[in-house]
Amino acid sequence: MLLRVHSTIDSSTVNGPGRRAVIWVQGCSLACPGCWNPDTHSARGGRDSEIAEILGWVRRLWCDGAISGLTVSGGEPLEQAAALEKLVTALRRDIPDLSVGLFSGYTERELETGRFRSEDLSSAQRTSSWKNIRACLDFAVLGRFNKWLPSSLPLVSSANQELVLVSSRYSLADFEDQGVEITIDAIGFTQITGFPVQDRLNRNRLTSS
Repeated sequence: MLLRVHSTIDSSTVNGPGRRAVIWVQGCSLACPGCWNPDTHSARGGRDSEIAEILGWVRRLWCDGAISGLTVSGGEPLEQAAALEKLVTALRRDIPDLSVGLFSGYTERELETGRFRSEDLSSAQRTSSWKNIRACLDFAVLGRFNKWLPSSLPLVSSANQELVLVSSRYSLADFEDQGVEITIDAIGFTQITGFPVQDRLNRNRLTSS
């Protein structure tokens, strides 16, 4: 099975507790205005990655002691629910101590009732898939990004969103203040990840004036 991926990073400390690998999936029909990752919206971008390939990448990082968790962001991960379910259930089975986190623009109510777009799955299949995915998570940030409701709370970029502690692994105290990381690899490829709170506040003030 394939997961459409926009990009990955081997190590981040601003996408959840500890040091985490991050996957940004490709494709998001929500396309929230002001989204920090607009390049992830088109379903035609990114690359197809085998679930087995992603599992191998995470296992290598875990066995090397490089990470304590994986965060899946986007794009919109739940719009590839079947592939996401296969990935996280395999991770939970093979690396049970790995922490798994998720960012989704859908609310928990939408996910619970299958009211989200995902390939050709029926509503009942979407509901079942979310139930299985949720059982593999330790935390999730849920809800649409709203640029008019900026938030500085950990991992929550707008005040209408919710940080859900799915398992007992973490408490709210384990989530650090928002931050930004800039990573430059050996060939000069640059990745920026995190939460540019001050920049967003400045842009909103300019737009509102």
